[in-house]
Amino acid sequence: MVRSLTDVDVRIVNRVAANGHPFSELLHTWVEDGQRRNALSRVNYTVTDTPQSRAYQNQMFKQRQARYDRGAA
Repeated sequence: MVRSLTDVDVRIVNRVAANGHPFSELLHTWVEDGQRRNALSRVNYTVTDTPQSRAYQNQMFKQRQARYDRGAA
């Protein structure tokens, strides 16, 4: 079964860990089967919050979800 993800968006927040190393939190939100869903990802580098970067992160999220769907079937 293929999941239908609509209204996919990402919020990028750059932070600094207690040890001084930078990282980013990516909060993905989307609608699936009429329900709002959320997922939080952390990466150990900073991500620039630009429209191009958000579009790229959204596309990568959709590709990961599509790979998950193929693997679960």
